[in-house]
Amino acid sequence: MYKWNAMKSNILFLKPYLSKKVWGGHNLTDYGISSKENLGEAWIISGIEGKSSVVINEEYNKTTLFEFYQDHRAFFDNHESKQYPLLVKLLDCQDDLSVQVHPTIDYVSNDSSVLPKTEAWYILKAQPNAQIVYGHKARTKNELIDFINDKRWNELLNFVTVRQNQLFYVPSGTLHALKKGLVILEIQQSSDTTFRLYDYNRDQSNRPLNIQESIDNIKVPFVLPELTHKSGELLTSPFFSIKKIRNKDTHTYDLSYARWLQCVVIEGNGTIEECLIKKGTAFIIGNNDLKFKLSGELTLIVSYIRR
Repeated sequence: MYKWNAMKSNILFLKPYLSKKVWGGHNLTDYGISSKENLGEAWIISGIEGKSSVVINEEYNKTTLFEFYQDHRAFFDNHESKQYPLLVKLLDCQDDLSVQVHPTIDYVSNDSSVLPKTEAWYILKAQPNAQIVYGHKARTKNELIDFINDKRWNELLNFVTVRQNQLFYVPSGTLHALKKGLVILEIQQSSDTTFRLYDYNRDQSNRPLNIQESIDNIKVPFVLPELTHKSGELLTSPFFSIKKIRNKDTHTYDLSYARWLQCVVIEGNGTIEECLIKKGTAFIIGNNDLKFKLSGELTLIVSYIRR
């Protein structure tokens, strides 16, 4: 149970929305999240209607983040988006995920029913020789179509071996896939739209492929995304920024250049302003006070939109 300090009511603690997946497992128990069935995703900071995380502070009586965002816009610096603009997930990849692409801004401009999605992956755990799909080898759109029509997946896809604590930036239009043996923290734009290109010949009755939509959105040729960052950040992008905080003892942090903060404890335990936090705790700090005090030995991944 969290020790709630009414004097710091700008901190929201969250309970995740859970999503079963055919490729999931039980490794999220390490982050305080358990399920009897294979759990693929825990949407730990989500404001998507119907798939929202829940505010567990007693004073808000289990309000969803979707509802809280609609009713307390000043908490989020009066952000202009009609829906909460970011989404943070934990993923347990015990089998290969589908090869997919997310909608680009150009595609969205012609189809208002979908939203663009750029994301980033922070690798929490990786089995030896674990891989991701990150881009492709086609030089032209016609060559891409030939690879797809001929099902020459191993010739088309870029396979990259990864390790713990790496960060990968995945702009919209990037062909990508997480593969087995990974636990991932994913930060992304708040969109639930994915176009699946290839799913290893698994049953498509509940997971249809989107071949033409994928072709329309895959950027050709693939250009390795540049991992740009300002001082002290892992990533600085037009959509969100990511910072890693390793805390020992007691320190005060000032991130007043952000509009608000999304925080996930990935290691250790301690307190934030006298509230107990531990591995797996997810919380949001509102824009009215972005100075906060951490105590204990713990590591946080903090994501935010810059002012």
